Amino acid sequence: MKVRSLLWSALCMLALSVTFSSCSDDDDDPWDDNGSTVELPQRRAFILNEGMSKANNAGIAFYAPNKDAKDSQNNFISNIYLKQNNKNLGDTGQDIIEHEDKIYVILSGSKVLLRLNAAGVEEARLSFTEEDGDPRYMEAEDNKIYVTLYSGKVARIDANTLKIEAYVTVGKNPEQIVEENGKLYVANSGWGEGTTVSVIDIATFTKDKEIEVALNPNLLLEANDEVYLISWGISWTTPAVPYAFQRIKSDGTVENISVATHFAEHDDIIYLANSTVTDWETYAGTNSFFSYNTKTHALNNATFMKDMPQELGTTAIRGISIDDKTGDIYIYTYGTGVTNGDVYRFKNNGTFIEKFDCGGIFPSKIVFL
Repeated sequence: MKVRSLLWSALCMLALSVTFSSCSDDDDDPWDDNGSTVELPQRRAFILNEGMSKANNAGIAFYAPNKDAKDSQNNFISNIYLKQNNKNLGDTGQDIIEHEDKIYVILSGSKVLLRLNAAGVEEARLSFTEEDGDPRYMEAEDNKIYVTLYSGKVARIDANTLKIEAYVTVGKNPEQIVEENGKLYVANSGWGEGTTVSVIDIATFTKDKEIEVALNPNLLLEANDEVYLISWGISWTTPAVPYAFQRIKSDGTVENISVATHFAEHDDIIYLANSTVTDWETYAGTNSFFSYNTKTHALNNATFMKDMPQELGTTAIRGISIDDKTGDIYIYTYGTGVTNGDVYRFKNNGTFIEKFDCGGIFPSKIVFL
């Protein structure tokens, strides 16, 4: 019995808050071995695991936060893409987003963008050319997917057809992209030498301007009608240039706030981590956690954790994701490159809930449906 049948048939039978245009799957038996349907959990998380470069071992793990799968074994599936599609996901899982109850995934090493349905079944894919360069990150707006490309461009893609409609040139090696008030903001890393964020007008799909920021900008998010940025600096010079957490104000000016390596936002609070790797063989590290109020523009250096497991303080982390419905905070660690990383889940008030294996190598991002 295919897992694809179990999950997809459940979508057709379970009353959810969203409506799907089609739920036919004539090629698969819609019943499990006991003759009863399997209910798909109403709240679902998909964990993108990057894998090792050129190893073709990226994957997507499926996780039910409420543990409400009818079959308890389906509360966590380590590689849902493989089980649903009978093939490997690809090389280097770079980014994953949800848009209109679809899942979009970028495989940077494979140079593809995939669209999956809410059960993890591939519906369409777009292959990028060598001229495009590696795809990196994406943003969705008004049924368009905007993808940053290492050629120094952003591609506008129709979310339904996955056809490229247009390009706009930004800076070198663009990384994350975010939308705010009809504009796209793009972090131009310059492979460690960039110092700008490009601003694109969505209506005309042309570049408006560039904003000077800290060295090596990479991460962006939108909160309370403003844009926030983490630049990675550089570690291989003397002296090294540290990471920087900055605010891009609505007037285009930039404010330095703190030093941070990862962030995520919920209800106008940005949850931050500053993680320093002390041993690249074991991925040991030192971590601190703090927060920033985007309404008052106040930094709170006190940890937002209440009962953090001791090992999380000394294990280098890869990122933070937050369930936008519950506010639960998910912090994920490297693993070793041979062993899988771990996910630590906390309530929004910082209370520890659980720790679990992420299901793959180098967890990259978690999205929730």
